[in-house]
Amino acid sequence: QNATTEQLVGMATDAETELLGVLDAMGIPYEIFRHEPVKSVQEALDAEKTCGLDHIVGARTKNLFFTDKKKLKRWLFTASVDSKFELKKLGQVIRAQDLKFASDLTEVLRLEPGSVTPFGILNDGEMRVISVVDEAVLIAERALVHPMHNLATISVPAAGLLEFLAARGHEPIVVRFPGDGACELVSDPKAAADGAGAPAPVKAGKEAAWAPAGPSLTTRLEGLLLDDLMEAFKGGGLAQAGGDEAALKANLSRLIAPHLAGLRNAAYVSGFTAPLASVPKNPILDF
Repeated sequence: QNATTEQLVGMATDAETELLGVLDAMGIPYEIFRHEPVKSVQEALDAEKTCGLDHIVGARTKNLFFTDKKKLKRWLFTASVDSKFELKKLGQVIRAQDLKFASDLTEVLRLEPGSVTPFGILNDGEMRVISVVDEAVLIAERALVHPMHNLATISVPAAGLLEFLAARGHEPIVVRFPGDGACELVSDPKAAADGAGAPAPVKAGKEAAWAPAGPSLTTRLEGLLLDDLMEAFKGGGLAQAGGDEAALKANLSRLIAPHLAGLRNAAYVSGFTAPLASVPKNPILDF
């Protein structure tokens, strides 16, 4: 690795400095991982091994900048790398006619190709861009995205990403990709602000019946949490603490922390209306 590359990898751009200043001011924790410039999802995944990012649990993302047929609107889309989707079906759900890649990324958001990030709305002073986020990113413990350039990856709590977007006036449209070729609308803040309440069912793909985000999302998260607890009890993982109350609490904390983060994010996604009443009472979690 030559000196020039080392300087590039270690460089903190003015845009990154501004972003980190905003995150610091909002109290949103983050961690930066420097690596070689990456221009694709595969290159980003390969770079993880060189900077320690491969040990971080969180949603790896792909970030895309779209426009419509008449080039009247722009959408900044963040999805999990594991989510499969079709532009046509996504466009139907977010009500974008003939959704396609936009060519004015640098002009609108002052980002270079390969550096697209949900934090790019920091440069959307004219409010020309609509944020769209995959539900799979929001229920993860952390989101991994670029810090305004592709020489690094920043890890932030998923709830922190949502807080940032909302604070900048870009509360996102949230969509879901159930894995059967469908795309579903989870929440649309504009529809809620207009007094429309829960959006009407939107289908894009076979058998893609929309359901309100709160109950379905929290129920799935509850199931995962209870499965892990049952496995820990059956396998004796919690019993390893013996009679040590502090050790038992530490073991429980490690086990349930990611699940609680998901539940908090689920509440945020649905406008803090995810029904806690749907969470079953149990002796470990007192909701």
